Amino acid sequence: MPTPISHAAVGFAIAAWTQQRPPTRRVCLVAAACAALPDIDYFGWPFAHRAITHSLTFALVSAVVATLLFFRDPPWTEQRGRIAVALGLALLSHACLDALSTYSYGLEFLAPFSEQRYRFAWTPLGNPSGNLTGQLLQEFFVVLLPAVLLGWLGFKARGRGLPAKATAT
Repeated sequence: MPTPISHAAVGFAIAAWTQQRPPTRRVCLVAAACAALPDIDYFGWPFAHRAITHSLTFALVSAVVATLLFFRDPPWTEQRGRIAVALGLALLSHACLDALSTYSYGLEFLAPFSEQRYRFAWTPLGNPSGNLTGQLLQEFFVVLLPAVLLGWLGFKARGRGLPAKATAT
């Protein structure tokens, strides 16, 4: 079961690689929050866990709302569409990671239009023994560590781009 920390790290990495150079912390942090957002249903919302908040509809609507809420100022106008796509991908990454786990009945990807639950055929996440320590270690090496490294690389590599004149020569 990916934790909110792992989901956020994946969202941060997605934003670091999908923005125009150089990536901004603001977009990366909002994407990290968006990637963890679908688990709000875990805390007793009126919806079942891994239902509508893990759907394509929720990802689309939430990405638009987050973009308009956090990036409505004039300096963001030209990038707003690209930011919305990055936030949408961060939100979708949550459902994809959860669909890779063995310990659920699946997710309602198509909610509210269908209550059918889906899970990927390949489910590498989740310890069959149910050992929490084993699950956390597996998540650390399979999800969290790669996401943190990719986010850091995206920020470093894309933030240090050469000036336009230097790249033309």
